[in-house]
Amino acid sequence: MGESTLTTAGRPAGSDELADRAHALQLAVYARILSADPADPDSAVRHFATGLGRINDRLAVLERATRSVVYGLNMRALFDPLRREREPDLHSRARGILGHSMTNPNGHLSLVAAASPDMWVAPVRTTGIVVDERLGLFPGPPGPAGEATAWLCRDEDLIAQFCELWWATKRQAVPIHDVPGVVPLSERQLAVAGLLSQGAKDATIARRLGVSLRTVSNDVGRLLDSFGVGTRWEAGMVLGRACPPELLA
Repeated sequence: MGESTLTTAGRPAGSDELADRAHALQLAVYARILSADPADPDSAVRHFATGLGRINDRLAVLERATRSVVYGLNMRALFDPLRREREPDLHSRARGILGHSMTNPNGHLSLVAAASPDMWVAPVRTTGIVVDERLGLFPGPPGPAGEATAWLCRDEDLIAQFCELWWATKRQAVPIHDVPGVVPLSERQLAVAGLLSQGAKDATIARRLGVSLRTVSNDVGRLLDSFGVGTRWEAGMVLGRACPPELLA
């Protein structure tokens, strides 16, 4: 489904029309969540998961519920070291599911492009997924410890607002591989990035992947080029933003 993860939407500084519409949608989603009765089996909103890792774990559930089309917006696309998006994405392509996700430019866009090649890039002002114009997955208020939360939504008005916002965003979007500076990365280089993000040293990476230290060094160099940085320390900063610890919590 082209989604690395879900993050909580916020109103960006320098508000524009898309930002205003996204902010209004977020407030409406929050109000719907806070007024819902969790004991009501027919409620239009239901809790899906809490925590980025658990949300990513369960995205396959939404993919299986998709019949024909998916609309995705993600203000901050992350890179999941566990590659939990891979199987749902491949399954969607095999089933001929239409639509795609969009995200904002960022310093790790090459990772996103390699992991989610159907992603587009645009000024994205909110986060969410809608499938078949009938079921949405939206971020809700943070959990007790500030964790991200995700909620299933069947409210027709909220789903319609999100889809309208998706189409308005699409008019300003370009395919991710057409963005200047995006560097093609191989599956092995994604694996190297994932292990680096978890603190693995070159020798450990070489052993885990069954390659030489020289190959790992070359792959790290390729990653540095894709991030537009010159040192491993700078690359570590980029990976810290691309793969926050809560993804693996």
